[in-house]
Formats: sequence, structure tokens, C-alpha cells
Amino acid sequence: MEEWTYNGTTFQINSMYLLPEDAWTYELTGWYRTSGGVAVVIPDTTPAGVPFTPADATYAYVAFAGGPLPWPVLLRFIRFVEASGDIVSDPATATATASGDLSLSVNSWRFASQAFEVTSYHDGQHDGWCYELYEVNPTDSSDGYIDVRIPDLQPGGGPFVPAPAGQVTVIGHRSPTFPWPVFRHFLDGILASGDIRDYEQDQ
Repeated sequence: MEEWTYNGTTFQINSMYLLPEDAWTYELTGWYRTSGGVAVVIPDTTPAGVPFTPADATYAYVAFAGGPLPWPVLLRFIRFVEASGDIVSDPATATATASGDLSLSVNSWRFASQAFEVTSYHDGQHDGWCYELYEVNPTDSSDGYIDVRIPDLQPGGGPFVPAPAGQVTVIGHRSPTFPWPVFRHFLDGILASGDIRDYEQDQ
């Protein structure tokens, strides 16, 4: 277990084998009930053997618990998981790639047979810009989604001026899950948008 502290809040990072799922998981949770949580689950291709052999990244998925996570903490966690070497991409075993962009207010994305939508809009309720990701007609009848909220430094008028990355939050609603490639594509698209400011300085 590791502990990270960010802006006075302590987060725990755990990794363990999930016997019921024959998979390895990395989990990020906050100390407080109001903090969010996220897990990256990676199936094992040799569950009866040792050591753990990660399946291709197309089989991994990301699961969110309710509550907000700071953007810098989430990105640090994702890069921590990637640095472990357990996220592997093998063209010989990959089943699909995530496709889609953020060029419109409502964007249709695909991953194998799954359809997703990414919306972006000015969120007057929270005085900022919001990106949302959700699956269209999920097989488990879930209506979960995540959103990334970027505060506007001049909400009273004029063009959107994004606040620094330390003020950006990622929130899971109704325990959504996403294929790893879709979630990573979502993060990369937001980073490429230019709406996340001063991320590296926040590390």
C-alpha cells in the first residue's frame, strides 16, 4: 500500500489479486467518505499459474465509485498503473481500439460493439466547463457516467478561462465502468484540448 497526500487529503493506493475475477486490480481511494475512488482491473491470462500474466489492455477496465477526485491525483494514479508494466498492448491479441474525438458538443465514440458519447458544455451550475463520458445502451442497464469539471476563472462573461489543473475534479456517478482504452482515450482527448492548465506544475 502507498499513501499520497494532495492539498491536505490523503489517498491510498492498493494493489491485489481478485480471485473471483481472476484479475489484478489497482485501487485509489481517499480517506474521507466524500472522496471518490477508482479501480483499474486487469484480467489474468494464466489464472491457474504463477506469476500473474496481464491480458491485453483491451480487456482491462476502469471502475469508479462516487465522489470527486482531483485531476492531478487521478492522472498520477493512471501513470502509476501504466508504469507497473501491467498495461500491455499486443496487436496480436488486441480486440478493438477506441475511436472518437472531442470536436463537437456531442461526440459519438466506438469500442468494438460498444457505443459511447462524450459531451462538452459550459456548466452554469458549477461555473465551469464540463466533459462527460457515458455508454449508450449498456448491457447491464447502468446509467453511470463520469464528468470532468474545469472551473471558469471569469464565469461572469467573456470567453472560458480554465482554472489550473489543481482545481479540476473528476467525478463518477452511479458507479460507472469503462474499457481501459476508452477511458484513456477520454483523458488524452481532454489533455489535448488545452483546457487543463499547469498540469505538470501541479505534480
